[in-house]
Amino acid sequence: MRLEGHATVLQVPDVRAALEWFRDALGFEVEPYEDGSQYGYASRGDVHFHVSAPDPGLWSAYVYVDDVEALHAELVERGAEIVQPPTDKGYGLRDLLVRAPGGHVLAFGEPLEQAADRGRGGDG
Repeated sequence: MRLEGHATVLQVPDVRAALEWFRDALGFEVEPYEDGSQYGYASRGDVHFHVSAPDPGLWSAYVYVDDVEALHAELVERGAEIVQPPTDKGYGLRDLLVRAPGGHVLAFGEPLEQAADRGRGGDG
C-alpha cells in the first residue's frame, strides 16, 4: 500500500473567488467541482489544494492511496480512530476517514475504478 499524494483542504467563504486568486495570484491551474460554488481544485506541479465552502464535517486533508482497504486494515491494527470505513462516494472515490489529534479529520481514498479492479468497492 502506497500513499500517492495529498491535497490540503482550505475552507473559504467564497470558493469561486478563492479559485480565481489561486489562478491569478499564484499561477495555479484551477478546476471547479460541478458549478464551483461549493468546491474546487487548485494545482501547480506536485502541489495541490482543495477549496471548499465552510463545512464543519469536512476533512482537513485528502490523501490519495493505491489501496484504501489495505490502509484501513493497517490503521485499525494501529488503533487509529476510524470515523468512516472505506465507502464508495458519488464523486468517484472510495474514502476512509480518520480522526487526527485536535479533532481534524483526514480522508484517504482511491478511485472507484481502481478499487473495483481489485474486487473491492466500486459497486455504488
